[in-house]
Amino acid sequence: MLEDIHDIRPPVMTGMDPGLIQGLLWGAGALVLCALMALIIRYRLKKRKNKTHEAQALPQLSPYETAARDLEQCMADFGHDAKIFYFELGRIVKAYISGRFQINCSEMTSQEMARAVKNLNSLDTGLKTELVQFQDQCDPIRYMPLDTQGKLDAGRMEQDLALAGSLVARIEQTIADAPAKEDTEDA
Repeated sequence: MLEDIHDIRPPVMTGMDPGLIQGLLWGAGALVLCALMALIIRYRLKKRKNKTHEAQALPQLSPYETAARDLEQCMADFGHDAKIFYFELGRIVKAYISGRFQINCSEMTSQEMARAVKNLNSLDTGLKTELVQFQDQCDPIRYMPLDTQGKLDAGRMEQDLALAGSLVARIEQTIADAPAKEDTEDA
């Protein structure tokens, strides 16, 4: 009787192996991740290439050229509103000083800018004083009440615009003459 009893057979595998399925899923995930990384890298390289072309297409203007261009447009764009005109005029002069001397005048008050300008060694004292006086002359107009704004005539605005242009041009000339003076002093 014991000869008729056989042992139980081991289970027979049907379908796919779970380890194989897990390996395939991990492999597919890795492929998707690699493809995503390749797309991101390609996008950034293309974006960088476009920025390089844009930078080459648009030449960067010097602080003087930018100030001269902005001063030319200032009277035409803001001639009717004295407060906006003087805010823009002050912004142009501050942007020029910031760009030319690498000091951040844009966010400075007029008093802070006066201290920063007085520390510049490349400008003579007279030019520094005129620059500070110009900012002090424009401040009351920038901050005057709206009801007194109409009392300001266009002639004064044109004079101040010409003065700002003259200051910028004289500073630029002083800077251009500085290397020539150093060369003659060395000889």
